[in-house]
Amino acid sequence: MAFRTDVSNIQYGKSIDMRIKLWGVRGSLPTPLNGNMIEDKIRKALTLAKPGDISSEEAIESFIHSLPFSVRNTYGGNTTTIEVDTSAGDLIIIDCGSGLKLFGMELMKGDFGKGRGTANVLLSHTHWDHIQGIPFFVPLYIRGNRFNFYSALPDLKKRLDYQQVFTHFPVTFDYLQATKEFFTIQPDEELYINDTRVVNKVMPHPGGSFGYRIEENGTAMVYTSDCEFNINEIDNIEKYRSFFADADLVIFDTQYTFEEAINKLEFGHSSAAIAIDIAGMFNVKRLVLFHHEPNYDDDKLENVLINARTYQSMNPKRTGDLYIDIAYEGMEFEL
Repeated sequence: MAFRTDVSNIQYGKSIDMRIKLWGVRGSLPTPLNGNMIEDKIRKALTLAKPGDISSEEAIESFIHSLPFSVRNTYGGNTTTIEVDTSAGDLIIIDCGSGLKLFGMELMKGDFGKGRGTANVLLSHTHWDHIQGIPFFVPLYIRGNRFNFYSALPDLKKRLDYQQVFTHFPVTFDYLQATKEFFTIQPDEELYINDTRVVNKVMPHPGGSFGYRIEENGTAMVYTSDCEFNINEIDNIEKYRSFFADADLVIFDTQYTFEEAINKLEFGHSSAAIAIDIAGMFNVKRLVLFHHEPNYDDDKLENVLINARTYQSMNPKRTGDLYIDIAYEGMEFEL
């Protein structure tokens, strides 16, 4: 059975093939940089600099871009928010963590700032780090904007109301002036937003969670945040075949290192090693490590990526041509 909805093709930006942008990549709670972290980055940069690297503006610019990502930039501290723009001009928002605030400010520059925007919202679940951006999402305050919430949670509206009861937040969810419609879909049911196919899949996570596969024009991206693929799930991995199979891009919860995942059974999160194994089983083309542990700084996350690529290189027959990357705020993909 398929759930279908046809909505107006509101253009957001340039109409291209499916485009994905990451606005929040952290798990559990927002983790901003502090002064000591910034000092450490400056210190590391200076230790790598030679006199010629600061001899001119051009030399400085070149030196900055030669630094490791973890030194010159940051993977980001906002919790999960994903933007998906389809070639038909439909906007899909996956999860509404603290990254939603910055995304909202960007949307306000276009139709959403004029009360003419339409977006479709998919939530993996309603743990705080996946909904805490909603009260600070300015487009929801603008009359005329429309947000379609699709979920296998029949009480999603009630959950979002509860986040903004007056004892928790001074503005109630119903006060937000945009039109908000809620559509209940069944677990594993197909949803069509015009010609874009969306399939949800129940994920192993305390309290329940849903992953999403989005397909358009022969390409597919998969988002599975907050999932724990331990030995029991791996034994039953075939039930996930159609969800992961041949995906061009998979954004996967890898909050823990392999060692930490062993010590944190039933915490609800996976490791890069497990994600790589699953991606290899199902011919995934690109894997993005996601939902970063809040205690990991940028150096640690860089090591997570290095170790993941090392693990892959040791198992080439299992992983094939899989490309592994790690999520950072502002990262974009075109499929």
